[in-house]
Amino acid sequence: MRTKATFALGFATGYVLGSRAGRARYEQIRQAARSFMANPAVQSTASTLQHQAGDALSTAKDKATATLGDKLGEKKPAWLAASTAPATNGAGATNGQRA
Repeated sequence: MRTKATFALGFATGYVLGSRAGRARYEQIRQAARSFMANPAVQSTASTLQHQAGDALSTAKDKATATLGDKLGEKKPAWLAASTAPATNGAGATNGQRA
């Protein structure tokens, strides 16, 4: 119950302060944020971080795929491991081909 009261108090405070500041202050903050994001140093840093995050994600994906592949390979059913022929579509043709 206390968390609900704290949330309500915080919401009311934010509402009152926001309404007192008005539209002009909102536009001022918005313009400051846009000029900050337009700064070449900020854009360069954001680009660098984006590339680093992509590399980290790729590395994590590769590690997870390798780990799961090893673990699932150990638990593969015998009937699945024995099948090395391409799957057929029921008409005698392999998948992707027409009979």
